[in-house]
Amino acid sequence: MTTTTSKEHRQTAVDAVIEAITDGVKDGRYAPGQRLVEADLTSELGVSRGPLREALGRLAAEGVLEIEPYRGAVVRRLTRDDLEDLFSVREVLEGEAARLAAQHVEERDHRARIEDAMRTAEELRTRGDIATYIDANSRFHELIVEMSGSRLLARLVPSLHVHAFRLLFRQMLMNKAAMEQSIDEHQAVADAILAGDGKLAEKAMRRHVRRSGEQALRADVGA
Repeated sequence: MTTTTSKEHRQTAVDAVIEAITDGVKDGRYAPGQRLVEADLTSELGVSRGPLREALGRLAAEGVLEIEPYRGAVVRRLTRDDLEDLFSVREVLEGEAARLAAQHVEERDHRARIEDAMRTAEELRTRGDIATYIDANSRFHELIVEMSGSRLLARLVPSLHVHAFRLLFRQMLMNKAAMEQSIDEHQAVADAILAGDGKLAEKAMRRHVRRSGEQALRADVGA
């Protein structure tokens, strides 16, 4: 029989808090500049202050939050320079992830999963289901990083997605054309990966992220 140690339980609680706050920033429940009140979060997330404070510290280290004197944890605001830097780094890292994913496409169930992801995207396109596609979009990018097999990319890329996807998701909710374009660009990435063409996959992903960055910069940056 296996037992869960207090250390393992604490780490699970920390990870759960990080995921909940990250998702909240992505979907706009926690707005830029908003103070995250510890008492509210402990009640909402069902955790004690110890794991909560550890999670807030890690999110601050990743640039999702800022710790301000007398205010505590605050959702970080992004400047235009921040966004330009964020998307330029995303372009390089996710381009590399796509290149590696093409090399590993025949391993495990990778081929079936990326084909399934694109079938789902087309179904959502047909239904015009933008809200559900927002989650599918995030999962597609996560899948490419997972397929790359790089543990370093798996650590670096998710933190870059938080603010980037928040801006893009907000615009996508108001703009069906943005969803259509995203699906088309994902299909180009998927086709290259399925063909095992790493160079083309990297090019398609970099083009997609660059275009996403341009779209985000046209949105409300103070955000």
